[in-house]
Amino acid sequence: MKHWKVIGRLAAFCLFVSVTACSTENAVVGSIGVSDVKSSGCKASASMLDSRPEYYNSFAGMQSVLRLSLGADNIVNARFADFKDNCAIDLFHVDVSSSDGKIVLVLYPDKDMLTDCICQYDVDFKMQNIVPGSYQLEVYHTTADKQVSKGNLVYSGTVSLEKGKEVVLTMSR
Repeated sequence: MKHWKVIGRLAAFCLFVSVTACSTENAVVGSIGVSDVKSSGCKASASMLDSRPEYYNSFAGMQSVLRLSLGADNIVNARFADFKDNCAIDLFHVDVSSSDGKIVLVLYPDKDMLTDCICQYDVDFKMQNIVPGSYQLEVYHTTADKQVSKGNLVYSGTVSLEKGKEVVLTMSR
């Protein structure tokens, strides 16, 4: 009888260990925060009215990237590089939400204005409380109202974050 108690406890412990060990494929996402958002000024611009059509089309067609680098402190240093938006933007914001191994990033300007030109911008930011692992990532580039839709989805895929390793993701626009 005494051996059955020990065997039962050992079996319960082994079951607990095997259940928690199987969760290494998807990282646990807790309360992720964003800080230190910094926008560059307009790095380069093109106008449909003032630029040669071939230059404007080439400029507008260049793809932007998102660079992610997980540090030892579980903080991701991130940069949206060469994102295009209208020329009247002074500041960009980044929102993040997370649940069940999925991270949603929303890049949006402080205001919307109609202009006849587009500029390239860089936006640097940090995300806290991210542990190494694989995540489903969705990135949206919206207007100031932050309304996400399939039309403003610029990236969707799985990303694997490892400490000290940079990940570069190409956005669809």
